[in-house]
Amino acid sequence: MNAMTQMLNTAYMVERMSNEAYHSRPEFSSSQLKDLLRSGAHFYVNNVTKEAKKESSAAMNFGTLIHTMFLEPECFNDEFVIAPEFNRRTKDGKAQAEAWEAANVGKMLVTQEQVENACRAAEQLRSLSSYKVMQNNYCLNEASIFFTDPVYGLQLRIRPDSHIPPCHALPNGLILDVKSTTDARPHGFSKKCADFAYDLSAAMYQEGFQQYYNTEQKPDFLFLVVESSTPFNVKQYKADDIFLAVGAKRYEQAKENLAESLLLNEWDGYSTELEEISLPNYLVNKALDF
Repeated sequence: MNAMTQMLNTAYMVERMSNEAYHSRPEFSSSQLKDLLRSGAHFYVNNVTKEAKKESSAAMNFGTLIHTMFLEPECFNDEFVIAPEFNRRTKDGKAQAEAWEAANVGKMLVTQEQVENACRAAEQLRSLSSYKVMQNNYCLNEASIFFTDPVYGLQLRIRPDSHIPPCHALPNGLILDVKSTTDARPHGFSKKCADFAYDLSAAMYQEGFQQYYNTEQKPDFLFLVVESSTPFNVKQYKADDIFLAVGAKRYEQAKENLAESLLLNEWDGYSTELEEISLPNYLVNKALDF
């Protein structure tokens, strides 16, 4: 057995792991690797010194709520709590609010309206043909896979929203990623994919999946996308070859940057050389059309 095979055989999966337990693991995640695309200094501050606090926004919380109501509605009470109304202008009301918040530490506070809207969004997602594929095949939600990078020996982790293991209908399996966004149309969502490096995540998830299941080829990667406001329109996309090729390139670059930074213990920021700057291509092209 060669070294490569030994590395691949170290991949393992945990089906039921809490979000808290998963995010406290020492292995590197795709979110951490994305920091390396910006700078080593960002990675260092966010993941080594942990000085930077990543505040969750209302939009992020609502996206998580949609995700839960679609894939794991039975977990709602473990992760969320509907906040009652308190009269914080009075001393008693403020004290009651503080006591209630202390009793619900660790849970996301949501309103009844948000829950109802998330249920509407989840129902829209269930109208997609990809959901029928999920229903017709054995499907795992939020399973955590741990594996080793074969080049640099980095310990890595992934947690696909949902995946279908290799089966007769899908010999290489399938990965499904649920996303909420303000604009699910192709031009709007593709920009979000670029801005948030969803391509890097897809490439990393494919690699971890293939290592664990030892498939001949990497699985297809699907996005199930829902808009975060009424009427909660939905779309479904399959990451194309160019999408995945760019993601694989950025994934490899991030791993190389991380391995080098760990080896040298150097976490560089941006280049400070004097550079020229231009305007975005879309604006230049628009101006030239005048």
